[in-house]
Amino acid sequence: MIKVAIIGFEYAFATAITGLVDLLSTAGTAWNYYRGEQITPCFNVQILSQNGSPMRCLNNIQIQAHGDFEQAFDAEIIILPSIGGDVVKTLQKNQAIVDLVANAYARGAQIASNCTGAFFLAEAGLLEGRKATTHWAQAGLFRERYPNVNLVPEQLMTTDGRLFCSGGGHAWFDLGLHIIELYTNHQTAVESAKAMVMDMGRESQQRFLTLNALKYHNDERVQAIQHWVDEHFRDSFSLEWLASEFSMSTRTLIRRFKQATGESPLAYLQSVRLEAAKHHLENSNQSVAQITQEVGYEDVSSFSKLFKQKVGLTPREYRGRFSKTF
Repeated sequence: MIKVAIIGFEYAFATAITGLVDLLSTAGTAWNYYRGEQITPCFNVQILSQNGSPMRCLNNIQIQAHGDFEQAFDAEIIILPSIGGDVVKTLQKNQAIVDLVANAYARGAQIASNCTGAFFLAEAGLLEGRKATTHWAQAGLFRERYPNVNLVPEQLMTTDGRLFCSGGGHAWFDLGLHIIELYTNHQTAVESAKAMVMDMGRESQQRFLTLNALKYHNDERVQAIQHWVDEHFRDSFSLEWLASEFSMSTRTLIRRFKQATGESPLAYLQSVRLEAAKHHLENSNQSVAQITQEVGYEDVSSFSKLFKQKVGLTPREYRGRFSKTF
């Protein structure tokens, strides 16, 4: 069986630990049991903590570890669950985890993180120049601490060599299915998803993202531009005009905006308009055509295609999933 070490620590999200234990431990067993077929477990999953001590997770749930960090030395897969408490304080208190991750990667292990667990990978220097994702709400802090990481918070999962990152909250499930498929086969991953009654194939956390994640930076000029765009996103204006209004060249505007937010000004405008559209879909009974006009677009078909591309759902699907009842 493939040995997996899930690294535990104080104030981790309990479900990001126990959920992965359940999913990986039942790969090759739960579906087979339901079907009356031979049970063939695929993974040996252990929860490891410093000194093997119990961990008090977020919301005061206590989890007993199977062993200590030393038992991770021969694990083929190392998983970092979500940081539920203060991210910076957690990193400061867990240098041993940073060292463990760096050493495990150096010896050839596959390293995966869920949600804010990606901060451990970045702290160990493993994500320099690589693609990664994390919880959308922590994207600003992540970019501020690790500017050389190619962060794509709209993606639910990233893979770069032997490094996997999954997005916020229950994206641990998508990560687990990816691991199952990579180390066994697609059919086992499908059967695991069916046994757990969960969807496969999710790709984006854009539908959950809010604009606050793009404003966690210290460039006051860019913040002023963002504030202006937030107020005038329905209007038609050019990038050249916007740069002139804020007394800079177009090249400088693009460079500073990208450096501060990780996005181009036009991508930010697009995000503002989509956020406004999501608000209307959630809180009104306006037609998609009316909302298209309301948020600054003219063609309903083009807007709907853009919405599906960025959010992962059509406007009508999004309304059906997140709207109030009118």
